[in-house]
Amino acid sequence: MTVLITGGAGFVGLNIAEKLLGTGESVVLFGLEPAPEAAINLFNKLPGQLHVVLGDIRDEQLLRDVLQQHRIERIVHAAAITAGLAREATQGMQITEVNIGGTIALLEAATQLGIKRVVQLGSGSVFGASVKQEGMLNEESDIPVPDTLYGITKYAAERIALRYRNTRDLDVIVARLAVVFGRWEYDTKVRDTLSIPLALSTLAESGGHAAFCQNLPDDWVYASDVANAILLLLDAPVLARPVYQIGTGQRWSITNWCERLRKHHPNFTYAVVPDAAQANVGRQTPIPRPPFSIDRLRADIDYQVRFPEQEAFDDYLAWRSERH
Repeated sequence: MTVLITGGAGFVGLNIAEKLLGTGESVVLFGLEPAPEAAINLFNKLPGQLHVVLGDIRDEQLLRDVLQQHRIERIVHAAAITAGLAREATQGMQITEVNIGGTIALLEAATQLGIKRVVQLGSGSVFGASVKQEGMLNEESDIPVPDTLYGITKYAAERIALRYRNTRDLDVIVARLAVVFGRWEYDTKVRDTLSIPLALSTLAESGGHAAFCQNLPDDWVYASDVANAILLLLDAPVLARPVYQIGTGQRWSITNWCERLRKHHPNFTYAVVPDAAQANVGRQTPIPRPPFSIDRLRADIDYQVRFPEQEAFDDYLAWRSERH
């Protein structure tokens, strides 16, 4: 099959692309910016065929042209502006146009051209600051109440996708992601909150000091696990539910992560601080929330977590060591 990945130069899209190409599938990366050269060089050595198309997700005609020219069968819609408070205050219209308008343009093009399946990436930010702090977050019983512009636009995009599913006969599902980190993560300039593991690893490699508050998001998921789940969602003959959450079903320990880093980078130090003003890690991160329930994912596509905390650390350390 040929798969279009919108926002394909982002690190989640790159992980999905690498997995698809490794299985011999054809992939079209679509976005405003090209993927990093290191990723392109590696991807071109994989069994699948890679194409890169530069364009704006809001351009419906261009999307239709790409779908036709490359004979796209399935789509992963990952294009979004992951906006923090500062960007929200100055670029509200652009955020809304990309996250909502771009989604409509993509879904409309997919509907008109009979795309077999669209997997639209969602975000845990839809749950907002009022989210419960105990137990697990369930797709059916826990109702999102977003309160940031990013969360609001992502939830609106979810609901729009499900409207197309219900009224336009488009096979689209939402894959709501926990806090993703891992291979290929870098600053794309449209993602204001980089992951805590990336920040900690960068400081550790330079022998620096990390300071962070106690209550940080800890519902992490390794990007390779996300990619595996997306491939299963793309390939499943039938998906009974409209929304699936992708995570590990567990909380992660930031201090344990730091201790692992210290074993490999002896000059690295860290401290838990009481005031965010003293922190140099996690100052822009969203409010913490419980881990996602992944029961649906396990039941419907036999999803298995391959990279829990230790395995994810080992793989990420090895991957970064190869590139630094």
